[in-house]
Amino acid sequence: MNRFSIYLLALGAFVSGTAEFVVSGISEIISKDFQVSISLAGQLVTIYSLSYALGALGLVMLTAKFGRKKVLLYSLVTFIAGSMIAFFSSHFGLLMFSRIVLAMSGGLYIVIATNYAARLAPPAKQGNAMATVITGFTVSLILGVPVGTLVAAYMDWRYIYLMLAAVTLIVLLLLARFIPRLEGEKPIPLKHQLLFIRDRRLISGFLTTVCWILGYTMVFAYIAPLLSAFAGFSIEMVSISLLTLGVFALIGSRFGGYAVDKWGPVRTISISLSIHAMALFLLTFTVTSTIGVLLTLMIWGAAAWTTTPAKQFYFISLKPQAPEIVLSFNTALMNIGMTLGAGLGGLVTEYSSVLHLSWIGGVMELAALAAISYSFRSNKKSA
Repeated sequence: MNRFSIYLLALGAFVSGTAEFVVSGISEIISKDFQVSISLAGQLVTIYSLSYALGALGLVMLTAKFGRKKVLLYSLVTFIAGSMIAFFSSHFGLLMFSRIVLAMSGGLYIVIATNYAARLAPPAKQGNAMATVITGFTVSLILGVPVGTLVAAYMDWRYIYLMLAAVTLIVLLLLARFIPRLEGEKPIPLKHQLLFIRDRRLISGFLTTVCWILGYTMVFAYIAPLLSAFAGFSIEMVSISLLTLGVFALIGSRFGGYAVDKWGPVRTISISLSIHAMALFLLTFTVTSTIGVLLTLMIWGAAAWTTTPAKQFYFISLKPQAPEIVLSFNTALMNIGMTLGAGLGGLVTEYSSVLHLSWIGGVMELAALAAISYSFRSNKKSA
């Protein structure tokens, strides 16, 4: 029954991931519909990431004393409301507001669902359980984003959010029926939380999170205009490219859970970040070739998402007595990194060329590798 519950949590993560990432595939359609620039449409990613950070950190802290099942279910109810606001959005401001509602509820859900999965699994399988939830998130790249892009090509893009609301309702009912209750914890004031994480191993690890996702988001948030401008891809080919990226992101997230249980986080994170950086540098040269760009997206997707479960497992191993605090800070900072990535990507796109995003993203991955290497060295000295 616990395995089935973990899969249900992953299904909820799939819905959250689709809501977050689908905008990258339909940003050009939204910009034309509301008559706004591509860079302004890209800020739908920015506002989502910033609000997601608030949900992951602020709402997790505010709801800490409540039963986790109750909070989990209420987060999905709010997510349904945000999806319906997006469906009925008649102007850009209303769509932006829906992104805030979706992101805050989604951020709260992901932190609790990831920790829920770890607590439901036996100790030797915790990395794999967390990877399962993250896999649900990455499956949104495989199914949610490409399907959403095709829906937007042949129907009104707003129907994507109606579909998300329907799937979320099913997830809500199944979770209410099948997952066990978990008690809340005594809330820890923010001041004490900041003291708790004042650990150079965590601080450098969190810096890794910011640099890693910043480099990833700079490219991913503008992948559609990048591929259409330099590879000459139609929206159908963009959808196929996103599908390719998503399939290998799924492979990466599953492999990351397996690798961290078998080889540990140090080797898994170090190798995946190195390959991630190489793939983004390579994209600068392969983007004009259909075969080249698809092969590069395969490497990029697999490497990027191998890092995620390994990094979360590493953080929890540093502070096993308070996993939700560590995960909430990591998730919040991850989305701050997304905010910076989308914002900086928009500036580069507006004032330079979208092609420069890939090599700049590669530099950020090297910075992430340097930061996590320092964390590993500090942890080894502490041990």
